[in-house]
Amino acid sequence: MLDCDKIINKVDTIFKKNVYDKYFVHLHITSNISMILISFFKYIRACMHDITVGTGRYTVFLLLLHLPVWCGAQVKLDYYVSNAGNDSFPGTSITSPKKTITAMAPALQKTANLTGIVKLGLRVGDVFDEGLVTSYPIQVNSYADTSAANEFAVLNGTKEFATGWLKKQGANFTFSQPIPYSGFVGYGINAIGQYSFISVFEIDKELEKTAPYTARKVLSYMPGITEVENNAGSFYTPVGNQNPMPVYLHTSDGSSPNDNNRYRYEVTVRDYGINSTFQYNNRFENLWVRGFGGGIGMLPGGNNSYYNKIIFGPGAGIHHAVVRSGTVNHSLFLPGARNTNAFALTFYDNEGLGRHCTIKNSIFLDIPLPLYMHTSGGANYGAVEMDSVVGFADSLLRGPFMYTADNDTVLLKNIYADGYLSGYNYGNAKYAAISNSVFNNVQYAIAYNTAFNAINATIDNVFIKTTGTDFTWGVIMENNNTLSLRNTVIHLVNNDYTPGNVLKGGFVYGAGDTQNKIVANGNIFICDIGSGKSLLAANTNTNDGIATSKDSWDNNVYILLKGDNIQWSVSNASTNGGTTIVRNFEDWKKQSGQDVHSLFFDLRNDPRGLKAIFEDPENGNYDLATTQEGNQVAALRAGMTNAITCFLKRPTYEAAAEVIRNNTSLSINNCRNPCTQNSIKVNASFNADSLNSRQVQLKWTIAEQHNIDRYIILRSVGNAAFTRITAIPVATDSMYTLTDAVQPGIEYKYRLMVVAKSGNQCFSDVRTITINDNKPFSLYPNPTNGKINISMNGYIGRADFKILNSKGQLVLVKQSTSLGGLQSLDVTKQPKGVYWLQIATVKGILVQKFILQ
Repeated sequence: MLDCDKIINKVDTIFKKNVYDKYFVHLHITSNISMILISFFKYIRACMHDITVGTGRYTVFLLLLHLPVWCGAQVKLDYYVSNAGNDSFPGTSITSPKKTITAMAPALQKTANLTGIVKLGLRVGDVFDEGLVTSYPIQVNSYADTSAANEFAVLNGTKEFATGWLKKQGANFTFSQPIPYSGFVGYGINAIGQYSFISVFEIDKELEKTAPYTARKVLSYMPGITEVENNAGSFYTPVGNQNPMPVYLHTSDGSSPNDNNRYRYEVTVRDYGINSTFQYNNRFENLWVRGFGGGIGMLPGGNNSYYNKIIFGPGAGIHHAVVRSGTVNHSLFLPGARNTNAFALTFYDNEGLGRHCTIKNSIFLDIPLPLYMHTSGGANYGAVEMDSVVGFADSLLRGPFMYTADNDTVLLKNIYADGYLSGYNYGNAKYAAISNSVFNNVQYAIAYNTAFNAINATIDNVFIKTTGTDFTWGVIMENNNTLSLRNTVIHLVNNDYTPGNVLKGGFVYGAGDTQNKIVANGNIFICDIGSGKSLLAANTNTNDGIATSKDSWDNNVYILLKGDNIQWSVSNASTNGGTTIVRNFEDWKKQSGQDVHSLFFDLRNDPRGLKAIFEDPENGNYDLATTQEGNQVAALRAGMTNAITCFLKRPTYEAAAEVIRNNTSLSINNCRNPCTQNSIKVNASFNADSLNSRQVQLKWTIAEQHNIDRYIILRSVGNAAFTRITAIPVATDSMYTLTDAVQPGIEYKYRLMVVAKSGNQCFSDVRTITINDNKPFSLYPNPTNGKINISMNGYIGRADFKILNSKGQLVLVKQSTSLGGLQSLDVTKQPKGVYWLQIATVKGILVQKFILQ
C-alpha cells in the first residue's frame, strides 16, 4: 500500500524544487498505467488530506500526476527485462520489456559506451536462469509493473535435474550423471573444485510452497565418492574443467533423486549472475541471487560499488568483489557460498588511499566463515567497517566470524556473532576498534596478531562468552599491541577440557609482554571452568619495581564462579629474573600496583551462583542485581557504560529474509527488553507538575529507547481506575513533554506505561497532583455529552443547582448537601447548545457556562 507520509514528503519536494515538468513528462498514458492509477486512486481516498507547499495548498491526490510510475528504486531505468516480455521488444519501458538478459546485452553495452553506466531493471518475482558478462559499470534493480508479493527479482544459477541419475556401480546410495555447465574457467586455480564449485541443491517440494529459502538445502561437499556413499545428504565433483562434469550425490533419504516423492534436485550450471572485471560504480538492489558457483564474483564490484536488499544463497556469495570502497547493506547471506575456505564475502586488493569497505544491517546464517579481507601487497592498506551485523555459525563447520590481514583500520560496531571459532581474527594492522558488540559461544573472541606493524586497539562495551574447549581466551594480543579494554564483560566457560591437561586460557593473552601495553578499566571478568583448573586473570610487567608498569588495570571486577582459582602474573626480569604467579587477589594488588580499586568475589560455594551479582545471567540478563555484591559492583561502575549482555535468538531463513525485505535490521539491540535490560529507569525522570490552573505537564526522559514501541499515559481521576488517555510514539529525541487539561480541586493520578516491541509492559510509579484555585467549584468535562461533574473544592453545606439554556429557560433544578467532593448532573435529554450552571451557597451565587455537544 501507499505510504501517505512518504507521498506528502514527495509532493513537498516536487513543488519546492519546482520540477513539475520534469516529473510530468515521465507519465506516459497507457492502458496499463491507467489501471495502476485507478488502483492508486482507490487507496488514496483512505488517506486523502490537504498539505501546504509554499504559499499554496495541494492535496495528496496531485502527487499521482507527478510520480514516476516505477517505484522500485525511485530512479528511471534504461532497460527492462521480464519473464512475460519478448526479445523482439525494445526493452525501454515496463510495457515493452525484453524476455532475457542475454538479448538485452547489446543494448546495455551500447548505452554504457555512450553514458559510462547503464541501469537495468528486472521484474520482481521473475526468475532469470542466465548470466550476463559485462565490461562496463552496471546498476541492476527490480521493478514492478503490477502489485507483486515478492519484491525481489531472482538471479538463478541452477538447473533442475529430476531424471537421468544412475546408481554408481557397486554403490547402494550414490547416484551420478554428467552435468553440462557454462563458465567455471579462468586462471588455473579457478577450475571447478578450487575457487569455483558446482553444488547440488535438495529442495523440499512441499516446504517450498511456503518457505522457499528454508526449503533449499545445499548438500554437503565431500572430498571423494567413498565419502558420498557414507554420508546421506552429500555430493562430490572432481577438480578440473571437464564439461560436462560428473556429479555424484547421496540424497538425504537415501532414495533415488529421479522423480523423488519428497525432494527435487537442482545443480549449479553457471558460475556467475552478472560477471565482469573490476568496475567502478556498480550497484545491485532488490535481488535474490542463488545457486551459482562461488567463483570469481557473483556480482562484480569496484570503487563505490553498492549492494542493498540482496539475499545471497543458498549457494551464492561475493568473492573478490566489492573491492576498493564498496558497501553491502541490508543483505542476507545463506549457506553454500563455496568460495575459497567457504567465505561468503571477500574484500580483496583493498589497498590504501582512504578506501573503505563497509557491511551494514546484514545477516549471516550458517556460514562457516562469513568475511575475509586482505590485500595482495603494498603498504598503504585500506579499512573495513561492520555495523549492525548479525552472524550465526554453522553448527558443524566453525571458523572466525571475521578474518582480516594487511589492513589499515578495522571498525566493528553493533556486532552479534554466535557459535564461531572466534569472533574476530586480525593480523598486520594499525588500528582496530570494537564496540557495542556480543561474541557468544566462541572459543575465543578477539585476536590481534601483529607481526610487522604496531596496532592500537580499542574494545569498548563488548560482551564475550566462550564455550568449553582446552583453549579458552577472551582477547588475544601479540607483538606490538596497545590495547584499551573497557566496559566489557568476559565470561570464560570451560567444562570440556581433557582431564589431566593443563588448561590454556585467560581473559587477555599477551598482557604483560614487554612489547605490549594494556589499559583495562571497568571490566567484569568471570571464571567459569572445570574444577582443578585455573585461569590467568591479568598479567603485567613491572620493569623496575612495583607500580612502574606501563600497563594499567583498575576498576575491574573478578568473579571466581567455578574452577581451582584465578591466577595473576607479575613479570619483572630485573628483580626476580622472570615471572611470579600470584594466586591471591590482595597479593596481586600489592606486588603489581594494579587493580587498587577493583573487586574480587569467590562464588564457588555460593548457592546463588552468578545471581549473587546479576539478575538472570542464564537467560542473558547481566544487569546488576539488588544484592550486597551487586550494589558493590554498581558503586564501582557508577557512570560507566554497561555492556550489552542479552542473547539474540537465531532467526529462521524466512524471518531473516523478511527483515531484509522490509529494509529493517536484526540488530544486537533487538534482544534488549527495555523493561528489564540496560537500565531503563522510568521512575527516575517521569514527573507531573502543574503548568497553570487548568493544565498538568507530564515529562519523562529515557535515554536508551532500544526496542521500545511506544509510551502510554494512564490517568486516574479521584478514586477511579486508571484509563489510557494517549499513546506517544518513540521519537529520536528521548525527552518527552505532554500537557493534560484538568479541573482544579480534583486529585489526578498519572502513570507512564512503556510498551516493548515484544509486547512486554512496564510502569512508572504513580504521580499524584491536585491543582487548587480560588473558585468554590469546578465543572468538567466541558464540553460535555450530557453528564457533568462538579467539584465543590472542599465546600461543605447546602447547595442549590440550576441549569439554564441560552434563552434563560430553567431546564434542571437540584438541591443537595455538599461534603466537599463531587456532584453530578445529567442533561443528556436536552438539545445541544450553550448552557449556564448556577450554584447558590451561603457564600453567594456563582455561574459557569458549558457546552452540550
